[in-house]
Amino acid sequence: MIIRYTYQQFEFIAEESGAQSPVMQNFLFAENQSASQLAYSSESMAKADFSKQDSAVARTRQTVQSPAQQRYNLRQQEDKLLIGDSKYIEPRTEYRLIDSSANAHYGLHLPARELNHTNYDWLTVLLLIALVLFASLRTIWGKYIVSLFQSVINYPTSIRMFQEKNTSTLQGAFQLDVIFYLLFSAFIFQLFNFFSIQLPYGNLKLYLFSLGLISVYFLSKKLIYRFLGFLVEKPAETGEFLYNMDNFARVAGIVLLPVVTVIAFYPFSNLAVPVFSCVILVAAIYFLLIIRGFIILLKKQFSIFYLFLYFCTLEILPLVLLYKIMVV
Repeated sequence: MIIRYTYQQFEFIAEESGAQSPVMQNFLFAENQSASQLAYSSESMAKADFSKQDSAVARTRQTVQSPAQQRYNLRQQEDKLLIGDSKYIEPRTEYRLIDSSANAHYGLHLPARELNHTNYDWLTVLLLIALVLFASLRTIWGKYIVSLFQSVINYPTSIRMFQEKNTSTLQGAFQLDVIFYLLFSAFIFQLFNFFSIQLPYGNLKLYLFSLGLISVYFLSKKLIYRFLGFLVEKPAETGEFLYNMDNFARVAGIVLLPVVTVIAFYPFSNLAVPVFSCVILVAAIYFLLIIRGFIILLKKQFSIFYLFLYFCTLEILPLVLLYKIMVV
């Protein structure tokens, strides 16, 4: 039989007997040893807590900085936010901001943007007139416009149109001639402004000067061609070439309508892209006209000497003079 005693029973037995039995002694030794281990562990935990508190206090002391150190750190952070060479965003010159504090009683004000070029109301009206003429022409004589573009590339189409002249084509051709003179003069006016050519005219007077210059140039050119054709006894060949010249001019007038409009209302300050694009288009049409002239006059067994006389005097020389005026 196994007899179990609790701690109170051992104490009771020890008090009654007045002496501790070996079992009681072993029990008390184990009890004292566990109590000492418990005290040691609590002391070590207390030391660990104190060490943690000391390290936290040390970190807190490290994070606390003087005002000078704080200003230095802020300055270092601001230097990392540079935009180019400045700490602040530089405003664009083409924008003008309105001070809201001065006009606060008028409500909300948005930034105002100034146009980079002068707007001309008369040029807007001119473009509207050209657009209305082209729209009416496209509605009534749409087939004539298609044949006109084909004649620029296809020489047999040009011959057929030259031989089949009628009233309808003459009316459409007259409207296209008006469009060409209006828009080509506007383009010359824009070139004068783009290259900053100093003339005693400005605004509408400069456009009227361009219109008169273009009208006199083409009229004089046609009269000289007629006169030279009469001298060399080739009036039919000269008339065919002049007819092709008019067709190419009409096509150029249609092409100039969107390009001149883009130049007039271009939203950026640099007009080089639309201006030189228009120059390239006009030069390409003119180059096709020169090739067509060589084809017509060579097929008619025209003299090579007179051919070079025609084109050097009436075509190349005016372009050289125009380039001299524009650049120099």
